[in-house]
Amino acid sequence: KGDDRMTTIEEIFTEYPDSWLLCLPGYQQKTINELYCQLGDYEQVAQAWLTASMSTNVPFGAQKGHSIFYEKVLDEIEAFFSGDERYSENRLAILKESGAAQNYIVGAISVALAPILGTSSAFLSPIIAIVLVTIAKMGINAWLAARKEKRALKDNQ
Repeated sequence: KGDDRMTTIEEIFTEYPDSWLLCLPGYQQKTINELYCQLGDYEQVAQAWLTASMSTNVPFGAQKGHSIFYEKVLDEIEAFFSGDERYSENRLAILKESGAAQNYIVGAISVALAPILGTSSAFLSPIIAIVLVTIAKMGINAWLAARKEKRALKDNQ
């Protein structure tokens, strides 16, 4: 009975959605909040963040590089949360951390995705945090369903 480990990945999303940003350094929080005030949409904020900081951090140097990279990040986050084998150990580690702090979760996901995306976990952290805000607002199952739907529409074009 004294075991307060999380049993499902959904349980990491019980906090207030915007609190995911609090685990970032102050200057990043400030920039993200300013962008959100201008754009009013976290997906656009993530893309703007990537555009601003990409030239030095990402292997895709093309003009459209930032949106391609953002889609790849979303694909990997989706894989992470929908049970992809590559991330099973990372998911277990998060579930084992009883009431894992959000900065631990953002860090763990960033570290897991960085080698696959060919960039650093420090670069990924703000993007991961922004996406987690969106997931927390929608709910993980709704977010995963929306991703699946979006992919189906793209495949049918």
